Formats: sequence, C-alpha cells, structure tokens
Amino acid sequence: MPRIYFTFLFRLVPTLVLAASILLPIIAKAKPARLVVTNALLLTLADGDKTPFRGHLVVAPDGTIAAIGPGEPESGAWTAAETMEANGRWIMPGFVSAHSHLWQSAYRGLASDQTLMGWVDALYLKRAMRAPPEDFYWFTLHGALDHLRHGITGAYNFNYGGWREGDFAREQFRAEVASGIRFVHGYNVGRMDGDRTVEAATTRLRAFLAWIETQRATSPGLLSVMLNGAAAFTNGPEQSHLESALMRQFGLGNHLHYLESPPEKWEEQARFRWFLDAGLVTDKVIFGHFIHVTPFILEETVKAEAGMSWNPLSNGRLASGTPDIVGYRKAGLRIGLGVDGQASADIADPFENMRAGLYAVRAREEDATVLSPYQVARMHTLGAAEVLGAESRIGSLETGKQADFLVLDPGDFGPIFDPWASLVFVGTTRQIVEVRVGGECLVRDDQPVRHDWANLRAEVAKRVATNITLGPIPSNHSH
Repeated sequence: MPRIYFTFLFRLVPTLVLAASILLPIIAKAKPARLVVTNALLLTLADGDKTPFRGHLVVAPDGTIAAIGPGEPESGAWTAAETMEANGRWIMPGFVSAHSHLWQSAYRGLASDQTLMGWVDALYLKRAMRAPPEDFYWFTLHGALDHLRHGITGAYNFNYGGWREGDFAREQFRAEVASGIRFVHGYNVGRMDGDRTVEAATTRLRAFLAWIETQRATSPGLLSVMLNGAAAFTNGPEQSHLESALMRQFGLGNHLHYLESPPEKWEEQARFRWFLDAGLVTDKVIFGHFIHVTPFILEETVKAEAGMSWNPLSNGRLASGTPDIVGYRKAGLRIGLGVDGQASADIADPFENMRAGLYAVRAREEDATVLSPYQVARMHTLGAAEVLGAESRIGSLETGKQADFLVLDPGDFGPIFDPWASLVFVGTTRQIVEVRVGGECLVRDDQPVRHDWANLRAEVAKRVATNITLGPIPSNHSH
C-alpha cells in the first residue's frame, strides 16, 4: 500500500476517536420509545396543571408515558419507532366513562317515549332476553368500538347475564379485549330470589375470577373486575348482605344503579338502611345515577368516601331528573361522568354528555358560575378514573400512566378565548383525528384500525333482526 495511504489513515484516527467520544455517549444515552409526539398543545387534565401548553409527549415501549413537558424533547434522548409532528393539534387524555353498557349499542333509539321501567321492558323483556350469549360478543364489540370512535378510551362496562353469567360474561369479556378499550368488567351478581343461595353465588363468582386469571396475561385493557350490584332492586336485605360479603371476601368494588327513576325513589331510599346495616356503603361502592337522594343518604355516602357516576344524556332521555351536582360537590362527593348505555343515551358521545350535564346544572341553579367547562372535562377524564379506582393508570397525561390520548384538530373551534370552553362548548367528535391507547392508534378519521366497521354493523343488525323473531324467553333467564 502506498505510503500516502498510511499517512492519511494515521491522521484520520484522532478524528474518528474524537467523533466516537462524542457520539457513543449520545447513542448509549438514547432510550427506546414507541412514539414521540412534538409540537402539540397538551391538555393534560393532571391536577395542578390546568393551563394547556405547547410541548412534547413520549410513549415508552410498554405503552406508558415516559416523558411529557413543554418545548421539544431532549435532543438525542429517544430512539422512536414512530414520530408524530402534531403541528399544533390538541392532545388530551382519552375520555373515561364511569358507567356504560357496551352491549346496548345494538338497540339505539328504542322506546323513545318511555321512562326507565317502560324502557327496561322494551329492551330486556322484549328483545335482549331472547339473544343467545354469542350475540353479546358482537353487541359488546360494536359498543366498545363506538366508544373508542367517540374518544372514550376507558369505561366501566355493565355486562349482561344475571344467573346465566358464565357464557354471557366470557363472550363479552372476549369482545372487550378484542376492541382494545381499557375496561372495568362489571360482573352480574344476580338477584337472590327463588332457590338461589349465597353458596351458589359465591361458587359462581369464584369460578369466574379463576377464569379471569387465565386471561389476564392476554388482556392488557383489563383494569379490574367489579360487581354489578342489584341490592337497590330487591324487597329484602338479603341481597345487600350477599353483595357486602362478596365484596369483602374477594376484595371487589360494587357499582349499583340507585335512585334513578322518580316513581321508585321512595322504595329505593328506604333500602339505604339495608345498605348501611350490611356494611355495603364503602369507598369501593359507586352509585349509578344517584339523582333522588336525601340529605342523610348524601351525608353517609360522602362519609364512606363512596362515589357516583353522573349520566346526563340518559337521565334527560328517560326523564329521570338532574342530580344536585352543586350540592354534591360542596359536600365532597366523588363524581365521574358516564355515557351510560347506547340504548338510553343513544350515542356514546362525551362531548354531548359534558354539554348536556353542564347546561342542565346551570339551568337548574339559574346560575352560569356554578359549574365550569374545565370541571366537567375533569369529571369525564380523571374524575371518572378516580371513581373507578383507576386514577393511577388512566384519566390524565402524566409520566408513568398509560398513554391513552386523543389527537384533536381545533380548526372548527374558531377563535379560542378559553381552551376549556372551546373543548366543552364547541367540541365534537368531528375534531377527533386519532384515538390512541397505550400509544397505539386504534381509531383514525372515525374508523377503527383493527376492525371492519361496516361489516361489524351489518353483523349486529342481522343478529338483532333474528332475535326479534325468536320464540318465548328462556325461563331461567335473568338480567
């Protein structure tokens, strides 16, 4: 080799050593990321972080938030599998519904002139009770994806089934997982009537929880299992004692429909004493709807640190009433918003839900200062997560939490005087560009990424039409 080449290489070595000394520490420092988002307007909903800011969001490989803050991410800190230049689009946590019935999206628009009990008759007795378990896979998948399309990334799901819980629960659980939504699986306790016993209820629940453990490794969306309580609908204290015993034995929470319907409010108010005597009212209880309370019921509920799910759309649709949200907040009650079932609210739309609730409360109080857009936005994100006991994982954009978020195009907002007012007063699902869970895009431009939405809708319509023509309701069917 000519001498000139040796001279060149000899002189190049110091340069390479210097470059390596600079680059290698940077490369070693860089950490892997699933996604790096830059130039976004971040509405974190984290407590103490009320002012939106322009900044970045980094999603770790496990789907949690690795970093979030103003400005650009630290140079060279991340090696990203995917990057997103947000171009000023808004990023906020996915909405959380503290009270949903995912399967009911198959029956929207039903019983349009009925209050609660007439609606229950039309939905359950005349239709849903004729459907076999496998139909509820399709119904639940449809409802979960519809929640995601509307920006709801986490939900409490009241599963259908009663004392036939096994087959129904497994089908609905499969659909919850397949959809990609985060979910609390509501397990139907069933009513203690006829020849049903405490021992039988305990055996059923133990078997289901054992099955859940076999599914946990492949069910990343599962937040927890809770009881779908029935204590408010029974004519004796036995149900309250059963549910309290199951809660203690298995360490589960309980979500009860309570004080929703005006005609039944007197009987249900009287049953609260059974709840107290049974030890049912604890910080693991959520009262769904909770409209027609007495001062005593409110005081005891707050004292126990129980929560409530407020469901404005269905409360208005079924003429159930407007809860005293202002009084509840003053008393210190934990409140989370829920979109309820899509057969009673008819649309899983958190924007409409926030507006309906905010406007109803202001109209009730005749005062526009009693509830703010920010406060209802918090109730439908971090507040709902708190009620579900999932605030350490979802509900706000904070380091260590799940990267469940929406990308919103603010183009339709017009001039923005207050971002929270624009979000709640003006926001619609049209502004949703993407819905991401764990950083993974599950919905883009209103269409589910993993599923064929048109085919799913057709499958659900076919099954509903078939069930209407079926024969008598199975004699052992309980909802």
